[in-house]
Amino acid sequence: MKCYILFMLLFTASISHAQQFGCFKTATDNTLELSIDSNIRFDKYDAFFLGEFHGVYGVSEVKLALLKYLNKNFGLTDVFMEIGRSAAYLYNLYLSTGDTTLFTSPVLIYAQKKPNRDFWKNLYRYNKTLEHKITIRGMDFERAEFLKVLKMLAPKDKEKPLDIYTTLSFIDTVTIDTIGWLHGDIQRSYGSLYEDIRAEIDDNRSAFEQYFGDNMKQVDEIMYNEDTYSRFGKRNKTMYTNVVNEIERDSIKKFIVFAGLNHGNMAHKKTLAGSIKKKTGFKGRFVNIAMTCKNCYDWQLKPQYRFAPNRAPYTYYLNRSLMDDIYKEYFNSSCKYTLLPSAEVDDPTVKRFSNYIVLMKDQPEF
Repeated sequence: MKCYILFMLLFTASISHAQQFGCFKTATDNTLELSIDSNIRFDKYDAFFLGEFHGVYGVSEVKLALLKYLNKNFGLTDVFMEIGRSAAYLYNLYLSTGDTTLFTSPVLIYAQKKPNRDFWKNLYRYNKTLEHKITIRGMDFERAEFLKVLKMLAPKDKEKPLDIYTTLSFIDTVTIDTIGWLHGDIQRSYGSLYEDIRAEIDDNRSAFEQYFGDNMKQVDEIMYNEDTYSRFGKRNKTMYTNVVNEIERDSIKKFIVFAGLNHGNMAHKKTLAGSIKKKTGFKGRFVNIAMTCKNCYDWQLKPQYRFAPNRAPYTYYLNRSLMDDIYKEYFNSSCKYTLLPSAEVDDPTVKRFSNYIVLMKDQPEF
């Protein structure tokens, strides 16, 4: 009898411990679904942040599963991404039309690989079922696709004002082959072009207003982005400014931010996550989720670093055995990925970086 009681106590304790987890599982339609126990109280949060790897296979399906969960259960519809406003314009247009050329010609950031494109196609199908649609919001600097959007916003068969004829003709005929990612000569050249066109708008304001008409508001949204490539070192600050401005302008009550893991250290007051956490309007209503991965391939890294036995926030590497210990104790083998409260881990660096961790495994090359 004593053995039976002891067994039941241990069993109950293990069940209680397991209830602290969230579980990402593959659904019947082959997409990922998130289920979490009632002990994880996402209902008390309005501002969500997911720190992601940019080139890991499973990241896109995690993002989609989390977004669908928050939409279905809490009505969240606003998604901030590490893209410019012109890319957000194209992605929102895709979500309303289903025209994949909007993100494949040229190929936009977050559409380079099949898992990225599957994210958008699955989101398009899901979004069609919603009364209140998902809205993508750009918070980062403008890349080369701003030229495509300016061309789309230009009126058809309208005479170009002489003062800005050369610039408008360039926008109308330029071919964009490559969208630069962060550093590089390509992005620097487009960054300079962006600022040159913005300066010309300043100098010929009335001519641009006359030509673009009602679309000038959208032109201004893109061409007067707070965040520019020339201010690359201040991206956290300018992305934060863009997020706050859109929240206030459009009275956004709930939102999620998808951004690189390095922007997600909520203990650092100058990161994007740290700034949002401290924003008065969301004090106590902000939750931060970070990603980790064992045996992971990341195509965006330099070749010698693309496959790594451990991928995690940089602060984790102070403890060499930390990742092994976390996965050994907390990874739920009945799930594809595990959502773990950071409070479960007996390590202050884990608790300080984020509130939750997504534990991923075995991400192949693609």
